[in-house]
Amino acid sequence: MVVLGAGGFIGSRVVRAALAAGAAVTAVCPLQSWRLGGVDEPGLELVELEHPWWSLDAAPALATVLDGARALCLLAYEAPGPGLDPEQHERRVNLAGAVRIAKLAFARGVHVVFAGSADVYGAWHAQPVSEETEPAPVSPYAVVKLETEQVLIEAAAQPPPGLLAVLRISTVYGTGELGPRAIPSFVRALIAGNPPVVHGDGSDVRDYVHVVDVAAAFCNAAARSTEGVLNVGSGEGRPTRQVLDDVAAALGVVARPRLEPAARPPSRLVLDVSRARSRLGLAPSRSFDEALVAEVEWLAATFGS
Repeated sequence: MVVLGAGGFIGSRVVRAALAAGAAVTAVCPLQSWRLGGVDEPGLELVELEHPWWSLDAAPALATVLDGARALCLLAYEAPGPGLDPEQHERRVNLAGAVRIAKLAFARGVHVVFAGSADVYGAWHAQPVSEETEPAPVSPYAVVKLETEQVLIEAAAQPPPGLLAVLRISTVYGTGELGPRAIPSFVRALIAGNPPVVHGDGSDVRDYVHVVDVAAAFCNAAARSTEGVLNVGSGEGRPTRQVLDDVAAALGVVARPRLEPAARPPSRLVLDVSRARSRLGLAPSRSFDEALVAEVEWLAATFGS
């Protein structure tokens, strides 16, 4: 199995889960990726590209990596930098790169498992959304994620047809999570004694799914040659303010947030994960409370070091 984006938060867990299941894994990522530190398995091959994964220059090396592979977990992503037009960047880099690599895989009979996003459904849904819910993306990221899905599905349908699974992932959490995401941002502020920032009034509801469960979904989709679009989440919604209070409780402090205007409309997004339960064996590997405490302890040690 090839994992592109293997040095990332999710990709590194996919590598570990695949190795634990006995698969041979080619991990395409920077060779010094700290998230893969300490992984020294006979079935692991690390590949570092000379050119950005999404560029035409990287295609020959990726074609070589894909020769003889059974599945490709396509998790690579490059966020737009300051001063760039987000939607233009998403199309030029992430859409074009994903489609180019997927076509290389399809041409070699390699099954592609693509990391989609639940954000394609839009901001507000009173009930859990299924894969049949009409997408209504609002952010440049979500708009282009949906476009990428559509182009990949069209490419997979061309003769000879390719195998494609699109996993629409909800809000992922767990140890190894960093960057400007809710839980790390809350922990960083609270251990520094600063008021954590909450955009809006804290009533936004998201579906938090543990990274281990997401990694298992990718591995099972690859192993079972699963096709189609599948939601990957917990099926449960948690308000932002509740998550903040849980983080504060894990740290033994009281959260007094600073509320700031939200750039986006209020959101409520919870996934119906029935399809993934039946086809991928998706099931929570641990309780949210237990997993959150473990992440908060890891983040506090990371930020405090």
